Amino acid sequence: MQSLYGVLAQGTRDFVHLLVDLPGLSHERAERFVELAGTDLIESIEWRRRDLRGRSLSAPGTVRDLLSVIRARRLAAALDMPQAEVWAALRAFVPRFLEMAEGMRAQPC
Repeated sequence: MQSLYGVLAQGTRDFVHLLVDLPGLSHERAERFVELAGTDLIESIEWRRRDLRGRSLSAPGTVRDLLSVIRARRLAAALDMPQAEVWAALRAFVPRFLEMAEGMRAQPC
């Protein structure tokens, strides 16, 4: 799980850059979104770890499964954003995070 926090730390700038073009996300709000949504996503991965074993993290089915357990309502309240905007940001953020995580997993140590 530590490596997932590494993905979050290393990718924050890229994630924020990806998100600032979406409605409702200023640079500051995008940074906060990445922090909160990243933590939720990592918790979701950990919660589903057994189900994800042997699966590609960036596969559409994996992305869908992880999106289904993220607490968008809580994120919307914490960020003072409409849920629709949070979902739009999650649909951009989650696949990119998982692609990066999978890329890091494939790299030799």
